[in-house]
Amino acid sequence: MRRLINFAVLLLFVIFISGCTDVKEENKKIEEEKQELVNDDNTPAENTYHFSYKEQEFKIIPFYNEVLEYTKAIRENPELDKKAIYTKHVLEPFIDKSSLKDITLGDPLSPSWEAEQLEKNTKELLENQEQINKWIEEALLKSADLLPGEDINVYIFPVNPEEWHIINTGGGLSGVAYSENDFLLRIDPSVSEEMVKYAAAHEYHHTVNFLYDSIPIEYNILDLTMTEGKAEFFTTIVYPEIRVSPIWTEPLSNDAESKVLEELSVNGKSMDFNIYNNLIYGNSRKDIPRWSNYKIGYLITESYIENNPDSSILEWTKVGARGIIKGSYYSDLLP
Repeated sequence: MRRLINFAVLLLFVIFISGCTDVKEENKKIEEEKQELVNDDNTPAENTYHFSYKEQEFKIIPFYNEVLEYTKAIRENPELDKKAIYTKHVLEPFIDKSSLKDITLGDPLSPSWEAEQLEKNTKELLENQEQINKWIEEALLKSADLLPGEDINVYIFPVNPEEWHIINTGGGLSGVAYSENDFLLRIDPSVSEEMVKYAAAHEYHHTVNFLYDSIPIEYNILDLTMTEGKAEFFTTIVYPEIRVSPIWTEPLSNDAESKVLEELSVNGKSMDFNIYNNLIYGNSRKDIPRWSNYKIGYLITESYIENNPDSSILEWTKVGARGIIKGSYYSDLLP
């Protein structure tokens, strides 16, 4: 099973970006595929959105229709097995369209027990899909202009209504990158334009990182932490003006930083995702705050770039976790 990488800058990068992020229209091509309506209640058609830039092809592939098939089936017969119906109407079509054969229920797709609200939210996302696609497109074009990668497929799903941790503390969006070609965004209707752009740029960096720095199945806790830190740093280069969620990059207190560094020093080589969850979700018994993986990963990446100011975005993206740490002020983390 692949490990899934879930979903802030130096002045020289800000200066650099101001001259190179105006994407030229002549390099871009756009195409849309309209799908059939699921319902007869004026729900807009689902669109698969294609565009290209230079040598890269991009597709934004929504799964709104599939989710509405699930909610329709549950609404008509609430006694049905929700996991089985979700697998039939959502998970299996996703596997077929994406060719990501190792995806199972729960990572990250799972059935909602609030089918009526999920249906309402999905229809609202359909109403706004053109705008959401444009936000994602902008972020991918800006990102690809700075850091070319492979062809990219972006899969779009609604967030389940009961996932309050995403809606309330995650900005209404959750992202997962699977490979150098694929990432998924789960979106709540409450999401902001800034959050969509920020997350799309973040996940895009993961895809390029995977292209040069192996695949997630081979990652330990240090690798996972530095992958997030590098993606956060890249995103603040693409969007230096966006501070949608400072909790991911705000400084750790001195005590918290010591605790997080101790955890990484002891368990950095582990591939136990339960230990990594201490950094993602926090562990009060160990005085480790929530999102510590992003925060410490960002600080280490920032330190590496301060020590290596001539390193281009592509160059430091190619550097693995141990190389970033070794070239930073945090080299004591390594044995």
